[in-house]
Parts: sequence; structure tokens; C-alpha cells
Amino acid sequence: MHVKKFTIISVPDSATRVAMLERGEADIVYGIPGELVARIKDNPKLMLAPVVSGNFWLEFPGFQDPKNPFHDKRVREAISLAIDRDAINQAESAGFGVVDGNWINDDVQYALSWPKWEYDLTKAKKLMADAGFPNGFTVDWLTPAPPFYSRGERVISQLQAIGIRTRLQTLERSVFLKRRQAGMKEWPGINIVFTGARVGASWANWYESEFKCGGMLAADEFCVKDLDAKYEKYLASDKPDERKALAEEIQRGILENYYFVPVFRHAFMNAIGPRIAATKWQDVFPSAITTGYPYPWEDIQLKA
Repeated sequence: MHVKKFTIISVPDSATRVAMLERGEADIVYGIPGELVARIKDNPKLMLAPVVSGNFWLEFPGFQDPKNPFHDKRVREAISLAIDRDAINQAESAGFGVVDGNWINDDVQYALSWPKWEYDLTKAKKLMADAGFPNGFTVDWLTPAPPFYSRGERVISQLQAIGIRTRLQTLERSVFLKRRQAGMKEWPGINIVFTGARVGASWANWYESEFKCGGMLAADEFCVKDLDAKYEKYLASDKPDERKALAEEIQRGILENYYFVPVFRHAFMNAIGPRIAATKWQDVFPSAITTGYPYPWEDIQLKA
């Protein structure tokens, strides 16, 4: 039978969400952390739904300030080299995510394909020493996009290997977004933000919001004038070949300079209970647009 009524409940604790699914108190739950994935997989009555969704990346608000240690490209590159992306994918998404190279999903218009990033602590330590930080330095906060706090903890642990010391800052999602929209006045000191996005249509939606000076979530945190100038040319052009070339040139500029450090394209780990009539998880979570949420609700059926 088709679902005629559904109730959405907010349950912040992930273990409680899983327990509710096991007890039949919930039929679909979102956001299963890596440490609870096996509990879903080992239960024959439950079905794991690992929807490969948006990319996650590290960014450095105010890196254009010469006093900021992230102003030095070698430091940003060292951070990239110190991140064990495969380990994070395994821990956070049970290996169902994709370790790719770009911070923009490869399924949108003009997205640039980029090779997987290298993991090399020896090279990372040399770059830190060459940049004048042989013993590393202290970052005030690493702030992950809520509620993905455990991902931030893993990055903090990995950065210790090159002497970068920091603390985890946890914010409610509304506060996190408000602070990002407000710009540098909300990020005093030295910060790393571990954020992610699943934006559709075109690469330009990602750039406009996340990187462009004055963008909704970028504000004045980056402001790379030469790339913004190329983006204005992109907007003004009506020639597809020219637009594609500019789009790829801009993305290449971000990646080659490590302005953003891509980590991985995560699998949004959800789970389905036994009352749902589904032979595979894609019956409930169609993966065509990788939203991470079930749709359309009117097509979801319960067992008789």
C-alpha cells in the first residue's frame, strides 16, 4: 500500500536513530555514522542506503592575508598531502564514498575531472619546513559542517602528523551558515573549515555560492580577484566553448593553488526498516540526482 501519512522526527543522537529503526519506531533514518554502519549491515531486517552525494573539502578563511600561515601555498599543499582520504572514506562512509579530485561534483555541467590527491607525509613535512614551520603551528579552530563532527576529528588527528594543532568547534547548522554568510568578522584568528555541498545544474552554482567574493557562503573569506575576473568573463560569454574553457581554467586555478583542499565525495549513509516495501535501497532513494533523501514520497510503499 502507498504511504498516506508520514511523520518526521528530529533525533540528534545517531545511536538512538539506529535503535528506533531496529525497534520499528522509525522506518527510514538518515545520517548513519561510520561506526554504526556494521550494525545496519549485520541486521537482515534492515537495508543500508549509501547514496553517493556531495563533496567535502577544507577551506582557509582569510588565507589571502600575508600574516595568515595559510597564505603560503606550501602550507596548503602540505595539508593536502597529510590527509588520508581513503581512511576517512572508510571510517565515515564504510568505503561507499568516492575519493575524487575536485571539490565540485563530476555530474554537473563543466565540472573539471581531477586525479586523486597524493598522501605523502614525508613530502608534507618538507613543505612545512620550507615554509618556515618545521614544528608546525596552532590553528584556533577546525569547524566541520554540522552534524559531521567526527570527520573534523579525523582531520585534526591526521594534521597532528605535520605539527598542526587545533581544536574542534561544533556549531548548530543555522549558526554555522549564518557565520559563513557573515564573512571574516565571524572567523577571527586562524581557522580551517571542513564543509561540503551537493549543488546541481552547473559548476557555476558552486563557485558563485562557495568561492566568489561576495558569494552567499563565501562572503569576503577568499576574494581571489583574478579568478573572479575570469568568472565575470564566463558570465558575459554566450559561446559554449569559451564558457567551458573559462570554467575549467577557474577550477584549475583553485585546485593547483590549493585554495580549497578536496577530501572526498561522501556517501550519505541512510537506512530503511522492514516495513518499507523495497527490494533494493534505490527503490526508496533514487540515485539519479544523489540528493541523499527519499523521493517521491507518494511512490514509497509499505508492506501489506
